This record gives sequence, C-alpha cells and structure tokens, in this order.
Amino acid sequence: MLIEFSFENFLSIKDKITLTLLASKDTTNDHSLIKTPSLKPMPLLKTAAVYGANASGKSNVLKAISFFKHFILHSHKMQQGDEIKIVPFKLDENCIAQPSRFEIVFIFDRVRYAYGFSADKQKIHEEYLYHFPRGRQAVIFERNDTHRYTFTADKKEQKELSSRTPQNILYLSSATQWNYQKTAIPFEWLRKHLRVVTSHEKMSFLGFTAEMLSQNPGMIETVNRYLLEADLGINEIKVSKEAPRQKDMPSAGNGEWREWRHTFPGTEIITLHTQHVGIDKQGNEKNLFFKFEEESDGTQKFFSLLGPFIDVLKNGYVLFIDELEVSLHPHLTKFLVALFHSPVQNANGAQLIFTTHDTNLLNLLRRDQVWFTEKNPKNGSTDLYSLMEFSPRKDQNIEKGYLAGRYGAVPFMGGGNIL
Repeated sequence: MLIEFSFENFLSIKDKITLTLLASKDTTNDHSLIKTPSLKPMPLLKTAAVYGANASGKSNVLKAISFFKHFILHSHKMQQGDEIKIVPFKLDENCIAQPSRFEIVFIFDRVRYAYGFSADKQKIHEEYLYHFPRGRQAVIFERNDTHRYTFTADKKEQKELSSRTPQNILYLSSATQWNYQKTAIPFEWLRKHLRVVTSHEKMSFLGFTAEMLSQNPGMIETVNRYLLEADLGINEIKVSKEAPRQKDMPSAGNGEWREWRHTFPGTEIITLHTQHVGIDKQGNEKNLFFKFEEESDGTQKFFSLLGPFIDVLKNGYVLFIDELEVSLHPHLTKFLVALFHSPVQNANGAQLIFTTHDTNLLNLLRRDQVWFTEKNPKNGSTDLYSLMEFSPRKDQNIEKGYLAGRYGAVPFMGGGNIL
C-alpha cells in the first residue's frame, strides 16, 4: 500500500511536492479508508484525485512515478556511460545542472519501507532504502556521493555488490539482480504492486484485458457483470481464439492489434465480439453480434480498463492512471472510482490515484482525497496542494467552489476578441 510519493526538479516541478495517501482525522466517508492492525494509527486513503487546468502539470505527476518505476526496473540493463533519461526543470538554468530527487514510502507484508534516490543524466548522486520492521527506522543501505555506501547488515555481501554497481545504475536494481533478498523484497513491490497508466497507454490495456479473458474463461462472467452494470447495451462479450496465420504474426516479436484481434507470438489470435439484443424480420427479439471496433470509443475505453482494474482490485495493487474520465460518461467514471471505495469489491486494500477534469466526483470524495495542481506565475513551476489547506466546511459544495475558482487550479480565460 502506498503512503506517499515525493519528487523535485523533474519536468514542470521545481520544488519538492508530496502526494500523500495518509488520511486526515475526518470521520466522513469511512468506507474510503484502509484500516488494518498493521497501519494503526495510520489509516490510508483508497483513492486520490488530482485536478488542475490544462498545462498545469497534472500529467507530470504521473510521468514522475512512471519514470521512477521504469528506471528502477531497467537501471541494471544500462552500460557504463549510458545517459539517464531524466528531464530536470528547464525554466531555471540553476536547476538544469542539479539532480532530480524521488522518494516513495509504502507498506509491503506489514513492513513499511522508504526508498529514494537523486540523479542527473550522468550518475546517481544519492540513494537509500530504509525499513521499519518494528516500527523504528533501520537502514538497509545508504549511498552518498555516488560511490560511498553505508551498510548495517550483510556488510561483506553488500560491499561486494556495491563494487559491481556503476555510477549510472541504481544499487536497488543491481543488488536485486544479484539476488540480494533485502532489496529484492521492496523491488518486487515496486515491480508488481505499483501500476502506472499514462495517457498514451490506456488503449494498450485492450490487449491485457483480452488476454486475461482468454487465459481465464471464468473471468468472462465477471467482466460481463461489469458491462451490464455499466448499462452499455451489451449483454455479453464473446472471446474466441484461433491459431495465427503467418500474415497475422506481429513484427519484431511484439503483440499488436489488427482488426481488433490480439496476436500473441507463436500462440493464438484473440477475437472479441459483443452481443446486443435486436429484432429479426418478424419483429422478434434476436441476439446480434458486433465486431468490437463497432462499439463506441467510450465502450472500448471502459472495457480496456476492466482488465487492469480487476487485476488491481483482486490483488490489492496501487494504480496510477492519467485522465481517467476521457471518453467516459461521468456516471461510468464514478462507477470505476466507487469500485475502490466498496468494501466488497475492494477487500484487499487496493488504491487508485488519478488525474481528472470530472468535477462531478468532487462531492463524492473526502476532502483529503482531492488535490490540485497550479502553475506558479512567478517561475512557471507546478505546485501541488490539497483541498484540506482551505479547511472547507463539510456542507460546502466543493464542485461549485472549484468551478468558481475558490481553490485555484482552473484556467482563467481572457474576455477579449480573438479575431
């Protein structure tokens, strides 16, 4: 479970910002909290929404966590001298030469971890991993000045592993690849339990959902229930498989969609059809099948998200997703968020963090679940702040106040003529 994520000097963010899932003392909407004995006295939020004007930096929060995870997972593959694909804040020349910093705090198997690093394009400057096995901080490793390490356990083994870690590679990644267990455990959470979907990746989950249904036919019934609940006019979705023909094989060994059929190299082609109720020539009800590409963009988007959403809810993962509401009716967006608040649908402590412009959700969420991004007019950097900073009354209409500009994070349009 995620507690908080912080970063600075990355893309449009100059100064340190922190997105926290720690709940306030607010007693409303108790169903939005994760409460387990291992978290006392720290209940966590199941969801958090980030609002803001276009170009305010909302998506950069997602890009930061996406970079953070990708670099951890793939750092060990880099060669000596390879450039780290990091982008510092560019509107201040003093920041370009400074390292970017990232930190995440999370709970895995009832143990709290804190991991962070700072890096520029050439090297890792600092890196650390702490855990709290008995409620008190214990050092797994600390790295300063790129090559100066501190270890409190397995000193001989870790010293050897650190000597194999070049300046542009994360020790967390390197040590895990050499099967060091104390880094492998948090690495596994970051690899598997932390899921990030940026705006250009949403439709790629169409293949994920199709594959999930193909490999687990029992899941089709679950997806069909979701589709019926969403009132999309679909009675059932059908999944069929066939052996691939040579012309259907994807290039470069990567699966791709052709005519809405997902090809898995050397295995099978998955075809999706939806069933609707129509009428025959005599006016009697008849089941009719549509090709999946004949469905609306919203239906395709909703279906593509069902796979990752079910996966996250089932396993208690953390999901970051950019612009959740795009192509979706506000009721469908509300439906997806409500899945995480439901104690029945979300029995494993899954969390959802998303950016959105859907103001209908503002009166559904707790005050501590709402965040805003706004550009600082003095230096062009992104500020991230919580609705809690405004201490709104419990009976206050948050949506109305936000649209009126009471909390900032909205565009201010000029009233002059353009032509």
